[in-house]
Amino acid sequence: MSFDELFTEGFTRTVRTLVLMGSDRATAEDLAQEAFGVALKKWDEVGGLDSPLAWVGKTALTLWISHCRTSGRRQSLLAKAEPLSTSAAPHALTTSDQRMDLVRALGQLPERQRETVVLHYILDQPVSAIARTLEVAEGTVKSQLHDGRRSLRLLMADTDTHPIREGGSSGPHRE
Repeated sequence: MSFDELFTEGFTRTVRTLVLMGSDRATAEDLAQEAFGVALKKWDEVGGLDSPLAWVGKTALTLWISHCRTSGRRQSLLAKAEPLSTSAAPHALTTSDQRMDLVRALGQLPERQRETVVLHYILDQPVSAIARTLEVAEGTVKSQLHDGRRSLRLLMADTDTHPIREGGSSGPHRE
């Protein structure tokens, strides 16, 4: 894969990942561009990896985490998160509406849960890689993933026509 192919395939995905982490679009684009710039400078090394896009994604996330730490923007981003819209009937939601509700729900998760959920489910990072990126124990990542899934399930229940219950069953809950 050439660098141009990597950029074409991965820029939008990297920006989307950063937005799901809580970044505004402009910052996400800047950080993604910076991550790809670093990849280009190190292309001899990065181009030979099994997944250069994963390397770029991790670099972009590291840049975003650093950006948040130095600017104190995490709390302001969470404070700006809009509540989920419950005015539309579930069957009336479009795919775009569902995506927006997911973005809002992710914005309502505690910081660490949001980070682990996005890294695992959007960037397809294994637990061990997430632990290294966030500098926490693997058990912490597993716990945050569990809590994040449960929180998302509750936050998305109003917008999902067939909510999935604990244990993977859908439909009426029986005790």
